[in-house]
Amino acid sequence: MAFPFYWMLATSFKSPQEALQAEPVWVPERMKPANWLKAARLGDSPLFGGLGPGRSVALFFPGPEAKPPKALVPRSPGAFFDPVADGTRVEVARGEGGWWVRLTNTGEAGFRRVPLVVLWPKGVPLEPPLPPDARRSQGEYWRLEWVNAVPGALGYVFHNYLEAWDAAPWGRYFFVSFFTASVQVAVGLFLAALAAFALARIPFPGKEAVFVLVLATMMVPGEVLLIPNYVLLARLGWLDTFYALIVPWLASVFGIFLLRQFYLSLPQDLFDAARIDGAGYLTQLFRIALPLSVPGLVSYGIFTFLGAYNALLWPLIVTQSPEMRTVQLGLLAFVSEAGSDYGALMAASAFVIAPVVLGYFVAQRQFIQGIARTGLK
Repeated sequence: MAFPFYWMLATSFKSPQEALQAEPVWVPERMKPANWLKAARLGDSPLFGGLGPGRSVALFFPGPEAKPPKALVPRSPGAFFDPVADGTRVEVARGEGGWWVRLTNTGEAGFRRVPLVVLWPKGVPLEPPLPPDARRSQGEYWRLEWVNAVPGALGYVFHNYLEAWDAAPWGRYFFVSFFTASVQVAVGLFLAALAAFALARIPFPGKEAVFVLVLATMMVPGEVLLIPNYVLLARLGWLDTFYALIVPWLASVFGIFLLRQFYLSLPQDLFDAARIDGAGYLTQLFRIALPLSVPGLVSYGIFTFLGAYNALLWPLIVTQSPEMRTVQLGLLAFVSEAGSDYGALMAASAFVIAPVVLGYFVAQRQFIQGIARTGLK
């Protein structure tokens, strides 16, 4: 399990060429401390770089006085006017022991990111000031590409994370995911606690048959219910709303089964004493059963939250507007017909799963107790 997790984190720091090349890259260039110091010298800020109005930055390429290299700031595809490309002056000059490539911001606005392409003659030793994000062959030259020539240390290391965060409205996505998951957990716990207590502690005719029927619904694949649920929500006018994301998943058979097993593991003497004192079933539930079933409640809450937070197919079907998208649908922004930006995709995946990992460590003790005690009599 640790290997895929590390591979995701490592890929989130890779350049586009490192992420796509056939030979595995175990330690990306952006994870090497020596490159952090090089990146800190490039840009106005040692941490986040950038190039302010009237400011310039120089990159030194050691090499003999042979055929001079060429340098340019690439223009965005299909753009008639690119503020960065048109507002950045590129100069190549010979210096002592090598070549200087100087970038000067001639515009009135600062640039957070300045891409750079350097054409370096083949056969000439190459020692770039910062490892390029891509290296390709172009005739008599090596084409060296940097997605940002003024990154700063943190801007260089976390380039993919910054680009991934700016690529989609993640604040709204996180709100939708956390709101739907939290409501499902809160309401689902309440409904499951009532049903489980009735099946565990309230005698009534046919109780075992009802419990068997409830468990039998777990054998129905969720995909079978997609079309009926969609048609029902469409007739109610709930598509593309929070009702569509929350209501169909409030009742959980797994939650009923889990809490029922916890209630059955509690001593019957507690409930008999409560009945002698005049406590009704609701009092027994809220004053005795629930406080003693915290590990089970936490376990069910974790499973429900993870299911709602990681849902992809159902939100994809019932939502259309960006305001109702969840974080899992936000990851689709990095997948297109032209290809996938794996570095940004893995960076987005990293901060999407961060709340889940943090929540697991917070509730780890109750979660382990809940799994250990499930089914004990």
